[in-house]
Amino acid sequence: MGERGRESGGESAGARRPGSRRVTMRRWRVALALLAGLLALDARYVCWQAVLRCQQESDCELAYTQYLAACEANIRGHRRHCPSHCIGALVRLNETRSGPDLETCDCGQDAQCRRTKRAIEPCLPRRYPTDRAGIGCTEARQRCEEEPGCQALLTDYLSSCGQLFNGRRCTIKCRSTIERLLSVPSGALLSRCVCDGVERPFCQVVKENMEKLCSIGDQGFSTSDGDVPDDLYEDEDYESRADREENEPDSGASFSGCWPLRAALVPLCAAAAAALSVYRSALL
Repeated sequence: MGERGRESGGESAGARRPGSRRVTMRRWRVALALLAGLLALDARYVCWQAVLRCQQESDCELAYTQYLAACEANIRGHRRHCPSHCIGALVRLNETRSGPDLETCDCGQDAQCRRTKRAIEPCLPRRYPTDRAGIGCTEARQRCEEEPGCQALLTDYLSSCGQLFNGRRCTIKCRSTIERLLSVPSGALLSRCVCDGVERPFCQVVKENMEKLCSIGDQGFSTSDGDVPDDLYEDEDYESRADREENEPDSGASFSGCWPLRAALVPLCAAAAAALSVYRSALL
């Protein structure tokens, strides 16, 4: 009886082994599949591969060629600040299918590649925390445009702050317009929003210019004529400084300082981008 029981138990255990093996193998396959997925998520192109991929796509190849021309001075290390036409070229490159890989690719041991990445870094979009204000600047601008009062102030802002967009200065008329825009609820959203979408680089340029050139707060405005570097946006080198100032409609003093709202106002993303494009076209 005992022997038959042991034999029976052995047969039963043997019968269970194939099924147990199948379950174990299935679990291993699932684990390997998950590991492969994680590795794929973490994988990045080596930069020379990313360049080859881009050159195989006509839109990316064209945008890459334009980027090399527009950002040549930055790539060579001859220019510290990033001009708006270089930012525009990077935006167009990033809109292609293979373009984003060029930003995230791995240089490996290629020293020249690493130098180029360091040199072009000031021109790349800065990513602000998404929970800073809970609203993107594109949506904030759209909300303002839906309200006639806010839209009118937005239009005034565009027509009064051209020198701010180009990194020159924050005129009296411009800062007064900004104050009025901030005084309405939908306009105030523009001071807290986070740059987003394809217009993000232009939005960030305007925010940085405002932070450097305009000072708006409870204590009023601070003025200083010597703090604004002439080479902040060097794409204005196409004409002389004297000629530019002679033709400027607003002769107000130059203002600089740090705007207390570090998210600074604005984007007017599309509008600012359009203003910069019109300005560059006029220069050329």
